[in-house]
Amino acid sequence: MPYFTQDVDDLDIDVDDFFYEMSDSEKQEMYELLREDGYGSSFKLSDEMSASIPEWEFIDTIEKISSNRLQLTNEEDEILKKIASRF
Repeated sequence: MPYFTQDVDDLDIDVDDFFYEMSDSEKQEMYELLREDGYGSSFKLSDEMSASIPEWEFIDTIEKISSNRLQLTNEEDEILKKIASRF
């Protein structure tokens, strides 16, 4: 976890400073906490913030399928495999 010294009662830390002091595993933990807190699957640690709305919707759809993959029926699983085999 990032470490900051405090000489006063109020400590003002820029989000950038905090973020760049975090390890990769801490960033992943923060990412998961943000998703659980409702910040949606459109939040990415990569540069996808510049994605268009249709791209965000597509990413959201794929992530919903991925996170619920164990609830897919055999038929739905086969449809996804068929789509993926085209590429």
